[in-house]
Amino acid sequence: MVHLTIIDHLEKIIKRVVLSNLSFVYSANIEKSKFKINIEKIKNASLGDYTTKFLLSLKLPASSVETYVKYFKKKLLLKKNVFKSIEYVAPGFLNIKLNDGFLNKYIENAYSSGKKYGSLSKKSTFYNIEFVSANPTGYMHLGHARNAAYGDTLANIFTKCGISVNREFFINDGGNQINNLAQAVYIRYLQLNNISIELPEDSYHGQEIITIAKKILEMNGDKFVKNHRLSDSELQYFKTTSTNYMIDEIKTTLKDFGVVFDIWFRESNIYKDNLISHVLKQLKPYLYKSEGATFLRTTDFGDDKDRVLIKSDGSYTYFTPDIAYHQIKLLRGYDKIFDILGADHASYVKRLAISIEMLGSPQDKLQVLIQQMVKLTKNGEEFKMSKRSGNSLTIIDLIKTIGRDAARWFLVSTSLDSHLEIDVDKVKSNDTNNPIYYVQYAHARINQIILKNNKLKLTNKYDLLNLDIEREIKLHILYYKNTLIQISKKYDVHSLCNYLVYLARLFHSYYASNRVIDENKNKLSSQRLAFVKLIKNVLADGLTILGIEPTDKMQ
Repeated sequence: MVHLTIIDHLEKIIKRVVLSNLSFVYSANIEKSKFKINIEKIKNASLGDYTTKFLLSLKLPASSVETYVKYFKKKLLLKKNVFKSIEYVAPGFLNIKLNDGFLNKYIENAYSSGKKYGSLSKKSTFYNIEFVSANPTGYMHLGHARNAAYGDTLANIFTKCGISVNREFFINDGGNQINNLAQAVYIRYLQLNNISIELPEDSYHGQEIITIAKKILEMNGDKFVKNHRLSDSELQYFKTTSTNYMIDEIKTTLKDFGVVFDIWFRESNIYKDNLISHVLKQLKPYLYKSEGATFLRTTDFGDDKDRVLIKSDGSYTYFTPDIAYHQIKLLRGYDKIFDILGADHASYVKRLAISIEMLGSPQDKLQVLIQQMVKLTKNGEEFKMSKRSGNSLTIIDLIKTIGRDAARWFLVSTSLDSHLEIDVDKVKSNDTNNPIYYVQYAHARINQIILKNNKLKLTNKYDLLNLDIEREIKLHILYYKNTLIQISKKYDVHSLCNYLVYLARLFHSYYASNRVIDENKNKLSSQRLAFVKLIKNVLADGLTILGIEPTDKMQ
């Protein structure tokens, strides 16, 4: 079983050869412990399989480059079981073509790995990803859907790369919005009791408010009508009942969307457990008072202004419990903590990172990903209203309109920091303009080929698969692990969608110009059938990571 990716293996071989030339090491002033060989797949297959440009990063005299290139080529080509050819392209690229047998060994390993292909060995690394974290005051909208799909997929990729992950939802139940929620429910409750009272324009107006009020009425009758006012204990009852109902709704919706959290943390616990006072003690060296308010001296760490933690009236700013919450996450011992936030929080990132450093952790322990807006359109017009919420489109609206799988695909198919527009007409089209249909069609087509030829014995050998497109597919399959690894480092989840679309394109092209099964060529057919099954496995794995059910038969 091969444990290194093919790129890792090549980087290791080339690095060993390069560093064995002491003249080169001294001339290039290389510090061996920091020297890296980075290999990339070549897009133009006619130029080779892979390329490395480490020579470009070194300030070598032009006159000596050719000498060293000749040396490296000679040494590397001695490894005939690995390299077929190595070509130098100015100003500093080494283009590599691999030995067919070496390439096929990795393909054989990929096939033998089955559903485990793409998985990396378990690491000791432990991440926390906090995402969605919607206020429990209404149904979740499209922005929450994008956040949920992205965060869940990123967590899946981390897991695939051997990293342990806690998915966490922060329940904002400690602020004034919960009082406003309870008051809105109470007014609806009074209206259900035929009390003439108007719901303020700036209150919560969604259908869920009426639903909660009806439940309270069913359980309590007109018990809370009285003088049209609630006592403190009654207000707490309305707050608790309303919040718990909305949290249950959020959990159910997210589960229907394929997202399950490991931790649900309530903001109210921060106040209940008096955690803020402990954090303020830790931050004491950076605190000062001005005009009755308490400030955090974030300008000492590059912020544009100091931040208020305690207002002159003694109340906390929203930043204060956030620091306490992040301290809780830090104390759990994660190697890295992730926050996926909306674009309206972009200016918040720097001060939060500074607070992390003040609490004794490096700023880069916190990784904040900012999400841009998303909208749904049909016939060039934007969907703006939801029958369910009476306001923004909800996740449930999205699922009903385009389906869960399509929603999960399109919500992560574009970079998170780009505005996203989902065209319903495109999503519902069964043609090559619809990327998820295109990928699912490739998976289903291969599945049908396998079913129709289930008596043909598969062989995990690929020496007869020597077409240019077969080589390109092999290289792309072997780039799957590296794609996942790069996403785990750069967090660009949309790269997985791009990978799958390209693999599907390669397969469709291959299928259109070649017969997978040829009754007169049994050995070739056996190899090709195993080969397309491997393509199917990779497509299925990528779709599963995206939270999408692979389709075995197109309707």
